[in-house]
Amino acid sequence: MQTATAERYLDMYHRFVGGSAIGSPVEVTLEELADTLYCTTRNVKLVLRKMEEDGWIDWLPGRGRGNRSRLVFRSDRDTLLLDIAQKMAQRGDYKQAFELIHSHGEGTSVKERFSEWLDLHFGYRTETPDGKREVDTLRLPVHTPILTLDPAEVYNAFDAHMLRQIFDRLVQYDPTTNRVLPMLAHTWECNADATVWQFHLRKGVRFHHGRELTADDVIFTIERLRFGKSHSWMLRTLVKLEIVDTRTIRFELSKPNRIFHRFMSSAAVSILPRDLVLQDEERFWKCPVGSGPFMATEWTEDRFVMAAHTGYFMGRAHLDGVVIAFMPDSQGDCSRRSWEKLVWDHELPDSKAEEDWQTVETLCKGCTMLTWNLVKEGPQRSPQFRKAVDLLIDRNAMIRELGGDRMYPAQGFRPDDSTPIRRDSTDFNRALELLREIEYDGTPVTLLARGVHAEDAEWISKRCAEHGIRIQVLSIPKKKAEVFDYSEVDGIIYGLVFAEDDVCEIETYEQVGSYLKEHLDPDMRRWARDQVDLALAAPSTEARRVHLASIETRLREEAHVMFLTHKKVNTSYQPGIKGVTMSPFGWIDFKTVWVQSSK
Repeated sequence: MQTATAERYLDMYHRFVGGSAIGSPVEVTLEELADTLYCTTRNVKLVLRKMEEDGWIDWLPGRGRGNRSRLVFRSDRDTLLLDIAQKMAQRGDYKQAFELIHSHGEGTSVKERFSEWLDLHFGYRTETPDGKREVDTLRLPVHTPILTLDPAEVYNAFDAHMLRQIFDRLVQYDPTTNRVLPMLAHTWECNADATVWQFHLRKGVRFHHGRELTADDVIFTIERLRFGKSHSWMLRTLVKLEIVDTRTIRFELSKPNRIFHRFMSSAAVSILPRDLVLQDEERFWKCPVGSGPFMATEWTEDRFVMAAHTGYFMGRAHLDGVVIAFMPDSQGDCSRRSWEKLVWDHELPDSKAEEDWQTVETLCKGCTMLTWNLVKEGPQRSPQFRKAVDLLIDRNAMIRELGGDRMYPAQGFRPDDSTPIRRDSTDFNRALELLREIEYDGTPVTLLARGVHAEDAEWISKRCAEHGIRIQVLSIPKKKAEVFDYSEVDGIIYGLVFAEDDVCEIETYEQVGSYLKEHLDPDMRRWARDQVDLALAAPSTEARRVHLASIETRLREEAHVMFLTHKKVNTSYQPGIKGVTMSPFGWIDFKTVWVQSSK
């Protein structure tokens, strides 16, 4: 079946069938058909002949002047539409499939049936594409696009998660043990005041295109990151970078940094192949090459495809491939499951029974928050106004009414042991007193929210309106790739995930484009940087936390930021699926997933 011809059949069906039944003649002219198919009458005859050969129609041309032709539709529209959509999805054209159903399936059950089929299409499956070798593939649909795979410019948690599949860093941070572990570097050391660091590279690490990784690649990556990039802040104290020998790199810093090795575990410092980037950088980022457990093979508007890096130095992934399908936002209500967190082996017995599925529930190391813009004129410049809004927001009520993955009220960046029992600090009377003190006159403020955070923004707007505060919500679809001018709004609601803990916390104060940093007034920004420098020089973890906590405390007490909620992540999978672990960004770690045979 030719998809293009089938789509033309659906166009004709949509225009001419109306209330007629399948098999009933419909009077038409070649000119009407040409108008419907946007082609010449000659091409219409070719299309009709092909449809007759396929048995979809009977074409009875009119004879003589004034005699109209008759067209008999033989194929059921819904069955054909579903079949075409499924074939599109199997090719990876998910967006086109949904658009086709949207155009031709209104008022039918095709959308629901297609969604049920997708539940079977997605997940873990063993296939034999060549009829011989078994290939284990995980297909995962997401409503979150990949905006960039350039480590130096990455902002989103999902982008950072995907970077970790393709690239490696000098070291890796294990948040469960709070330890830095070897990766591309097998060992490292620093001097007494942590201003000189040396990293020693492993032998035999190869990029996906086959070349061995060298110290030149590390130097190139660091120098590229050093100036003019979103993450250049990580190297602001770097004064000298040199190759000591073929496998040793030395960093000299102007100020002590006792967690500099933790900086080197960030996705932003993923090591790039110098030769390929210099050869054609624009082409490189269309399908980047790293040394990680998976190599990118295709990146289109509809999907991102990876294949296992069979020579990976830390052990080959159990999966042979991963397909990330980018789903339209408007189709999110079709699914009967949370596709983003689904791992499902279709070959296991009773694969449709969900009662015995296992669930891993984790609490995200981060929060949703509202950052006030203090460099723009408006009511939000007043500490009393900001504090009043904070006191009006009943976070427990927000969690009850909005539900979803919202778990606990947040009073800081990360949850701790007391988070589940901590009381919210709502105080309506005090909030109204503060508004009267500043003689608030109802001047509106604007809140920017992207994607899922728009729901929180609308909820806050309604609650504030009950007490005379006008908040206008500017909602931006999460698939919008362009950067909005955040300097033009009074506040932004967004989420933070701390994958590297202290490093990610420092990033919120230092990164170019960080909403929090750009919204702080200059004095507060300078003070925060001084505290960061003291934290980096601190002799112990406890001392470092004191300085970082002082920034967070001031942000909360002066209401520069409103911490809103901590969220959970649920991953459901069958008992036969093994190795399901979550990355620090809250997504499935693709490298460790495997299936236990049911034989």
